[in-house]
Amino acid sequence: MMTFFVDYNAGIIGAVVALLVSVTLVLSKHIHGKYSLDHHTGIQKFHTDPTPRIGGLAIMAGFLAAWAFSSGEVRVLLALIGITGLPALGFGMAEDITNKVGVKWRLLATIFSGLVFTVASGYSISSIGIPWLDVLLGYSWVAIPFTAFAIGGVANSINLIDGFHGLASGTLLVIFLAFGVVYARVGDSTMAMVSITMLLIVLGFFVVNFPLGKLFLGDAGAYFTGYIVAVLGVLLPARHPEVSPWVSLLILGYPVMETVFSIIRRRIDGHSPGAPDSDHLHHLVHRRWATPMAERLDIVLGKNAMTSVLLWGLPIGSLLAASYGNLESSQPILLLGAGVFLYVAIYRTAYQKPA
Repeated sequence: MMTFFVDYNAGIIGAVVALLVSVTLVLSKHIHGKYSLDHHTGIQKFHTDPTPRIGGLAIMAGFLAAWAFSSGEVRVLLALIGITGLPALGFGMAEDITNKVGVKWRLLATIFSGLVFTVASGYSISSIGIPWLDVLLGYSWVAIPFTAFAIGGVANSINLIDGFHGLASGTLLVIFLAFGVVYARVGDSTMAMVSITMLLIVLGFFVVNFPLGKLFLGDAGAYFTGYIVAVLGVLLPARHPEVSPWVSLLILGYPVMETVFSIIRRRIDGHSPGAPDSDHLHHLVHRRWATPMAERLDIVLGKNAMTSVLLWGLPIGSLLAASYGNLESSQPILLLGAGVFLYVAIYRTAYQKPA
């Protein structure tokens, strides 16, 4: 395997900037708190203190710094990703500040970002390994909207798992590492560096987010980083047709499974797919295992962060599968199937019917 740690100075600078901005946002919350604080009341709230939810600003600042110090094709790709991701970032930030931008508009904004990226870059999902669908994806008028919708869906999946200290940001770290490893395996040093640069930027934010949760990713941070991992997933088979398109879905397995399962579950229960609830896998793990474990061990980490630690095993499993599995065979489909089985098994075990 080729090494992809060729020039990580831009990523390190991005990480430092993201960290500094994160700390600044925490220390200055008395100034901007009127607009930025995420209060602890609500069906999906598990923190006890009002906390800034504008971590997207730190991610954006780190991204801009990394772009400024990058070079060559990495710089060009970061610029393309950043510019086309502005709708996702902007609508997410508007929600973080006003709490008045509905999930439908945020999802549409992210799909629009995906549409602009697909048209501007010329990259799209042209094959998923299913013959009759591949025929349809051979037509650009099918492939382009399909790709845009897929990007929007993946971005939304990151926002969906953003519920506990370090859950979304820690999952993102593992996903970016997985893409970096796979891109390195196929000899694409440019995309490997883009992946590792994003990992370092998120790491700068992660230091403040986990384990104490002093700053939240927010909708802007979740949608923007979710948009970027979706783009990395699209680019992998597009730039390397020999790689199964299911490898990208394998890497993104945990958040995507959470989204699909939540939609199905809500439909069965007669609820809107966009309605908030407290029956996501992370909520169940929090109630069933993380809380009693943290109390029994009396650890400083806390039950909130413990939930994230327990659930990181799912994306780490995808990382290991993508790192050592066969990228060119049907193996990724089988591994993804195993992941789905594991997810459902954990959910069924963790779920406790109301008394």
